[in-house]
Amino acid sequence: MIMKLKQADLLFVKNGHSDLDEGIAESTGNFVHVAILADEENVIHATADSGVCLQSLQLFLEKNKSADVYRTNVKNTKRIIINAKTHLGKPYNFSFQPGTNSFYCSQFVVTAFEDFVKFSEQPMFFGDRRKQISDFWAAYYKELNEPVPVNVLGTNPNEMSHDPQLHYVGKIDL
Repeated sequence: MIMKLKQADLLFVKNGHSDLDEGIAESTGNFVHVAILADEENVIHATADSGVCLQSLQLFLEKNKSADVYRTNVKNTKRIIINAKTHLGKPYNFSFQPGTNSFYCSQFVVTAFEDFVKFSEQPMFFGDRRKQISDFWAAYYKELNEPVPVNVLGTNPNEMSHDPQLHYVGKIDL
């Protein structure tokens, strides 16, 4: 049976082993990115390279190899996509701080869905098995010249994938 994707499905991506992916995976778990299916051929997401952008599903899968698909029970998915598209062109939120006019991937999903699904925020964690702030995140925030937002409320793809308002649909790949 071939899985039928639906508008506003969430596509969760596992660690692709870039430096940023490794830092995220070490602190939060294996899912390191999440995108929203805008229509049958496109995703909309926040990326470090492009900020909030519309990208073909084909290109998204070529880059990420595969994605785990999760779905909400929201019926009015068009409104979610309309809301998401109002943020096209906004920059990526490299600091992961709240209250900026920029977005990291799961923060963007929370905003796009905010009128329909209330995703829970958790205190952000930037540690590894040994330290409260891993060497990766210490160097990352030193380069940004910003404090590490330990315990500031936020989201991450791995925690989001466990939200009870989502259910697993399947896996897609090239």
